[in-house]
Amino acid sequence: MTPIKHHQSNPDYLVEYGEIDIPNDKFLGTGSFTMLLKPNAININSIISSQMVNVPVFQISLNINLNESIVSVLLGKADGSDPLSRKEFLLPKDIDGKPSHKFIANFVDWQITSLELDGIPLFSQNPEEVNRE
Repeated sequence: MTPIKHHQSNPDYLVEYGEIDIPNDKFLGTGSFTMLLKPNAININSIISSQMVNVPVFQISLNINLNESIVSVLLGKADGSDPLSRKEFLLPKDIDGKPSHKFIANFVDWQITSLELDGIPLFSQNPEEVNRE
């Protein structure tokens, strides 16, 4: 049982870093993915995205669509198959765009379980999210 922790600096011009934390390399479907935005990133009208990929066994992506105030999280294998889990979360309307913001997506047994923004849980947009096994 070996933990996996990988930090990627500047994966996107609006993202300070992305970081994956998996406590046990025998269970790749359980852990967390963190994305820290750069200051003022929320003020730029763009899609913000970060992902971690280990072909063909693991892939997670976190995508922020500021026009729709939605954050999408997709989790699955990096083998060309559909995601095993996909959830959309609502971005708060009153978010201050000046500081950096930290998103943490948590997942257990290949299912996305939660998304936090600066330590506060975000609400899921769809109660019937996609979860496949």
